[in-house]
Amino acid sequence: AEIDISKLDIRVGVIQKAWKHEEADKLFCEEIDIGEEDGPRQIASGLRAHYNLDDLQGQRVLVLANLKTRKMMGFPSHGMVLCACSQDGST
Repeated sequence: AEIDISKLDIRVGVIQKAWKHEEADKLFCEEIDIGEEDGPRQIASGLRAHYNLDDLQGQRVLVLANLKTRKMMGFPSHGMVLCACSQDGST
């Protein structure tokens, strides 16, 4: 099936706060400002294998913003952080 990328609401956001998920070894929890009046969104991401916690705050990231809220190990995630890596797996 083909994907209609025009339906994806991809926004640039800034990670304002990040912390390790209390129950999941692979997840970070972040507050990401994507310019909404309601303030930053809370989003869980599987970035722990690729980034140090101290390196996340202030980073610009791409956020898929039009997803339904999904609980990830009990944490309500209001979007998805998009990432890519090189062919050799480095970030």
